[in-house]
Amino acid sequence: MDVNQLQLKQIVDSHLGHGTMAKNGETSYFCPFCNHYKKKLQVNFLSEVYHCWVCNTKGRSIATLLGKSNAPKPLYIKALELTSKKPNNNGFAETKSTQVTLPLEYIPMWKGSVNSPFFKNAIHYLLEKRKLTKYDILKYQIGYCESGDYSGMIIVPSYDSNGMLNYFVGRSFYATPTIKHKNPDSTKDIIGFESIIDWTQPITIVEGVFDAITTKRNAVPLFGKKILSKLKSKIIEQRVQTIHLALDPDAVADALVEIEYFVNNGVEVKLIQLTQDPNDTGFENMQSKINETTNIDLFDLVSLKMAI
Repeated sequence: MDVNQLQLKQIVDSHLGHGTMAKNGETSYFCPFCNHYKKKLQVNFLSEVYHCWVCNTKGRSIATLLGKSNAPKPLYIKALELTSKKPNNNGFAETKSTQVTLPLEYIPMWKGSVNSPFFKNAIHYLLEKRKLTKYDILKYQIGYCESGDYSGMIIVPSYDSNGMLNYFVGRSFYATPTIKHKNPDSTKDIIGFESIIDWTQPITIVEGVFDAITTKRNAVPLFGKKILSKLKSKIIEQRVQTIHLALDPDAVADALVEIEYFVNNGVEVKLIQLTQDPNDTGFENMQSKINETTNIDLFDLVSLKMAI
């Protein structure tokens, strides 16, 4: 390796821990993306190609590797100076902001005018289509917008453990909307509804906010299909004993690495079999499915991998 390549290795070592030389001349590290207990991330400092053999994260630039794994900015900038292969953008791979604010036009449902057609459509959508209760509306501080970018949309905010807004979703309450949903341009690597989660109890992981609200008891929405790093780390840090995964089949395939990680770390995992999403399934049926489902064991894990 030349001087630049040696310096790049020192930067990666300082971020990911001292690497181990592999037989093929590459260097192995603990993967920051799947947190596998063995060093499965291999980095070639000559070609700058990196690849995790567990989660399949890969790329062709050391700077990209540092950006994706949230390395300190000075390390990332230094790698940009040294690398012969620049990343696709000129900033960290995670470019989305962690700062988020509610739309200025947001109106909490309890402050809405009963004579407003927006209010009438919004409340009908929540109570009739989504089958929520008035208590749900108050508990989750659901509101709506009559103008602006989120006009004609339900707004469901999420707050962190300190009571600070960390995300929100906008969903149209019209039957044939121009835009069905609109979310803020901020990172989804947060913990949905964290302010009301009791980590001493089993948690249920679902995809959407209405799925979480319907499930009611300690439900965390992903705002998508992937279990991202903050939620994954929180589960281990808080020593959660049991998690229920109520995800679509394609999301289960994406979460397979996380399922294996949880099982290997002593977390009991229940994979809830769904024919429709939790919001359509309803609270009582969801609770029945959770109570009837057994924990995933190593045999189930192998069977799941074969099926996928």
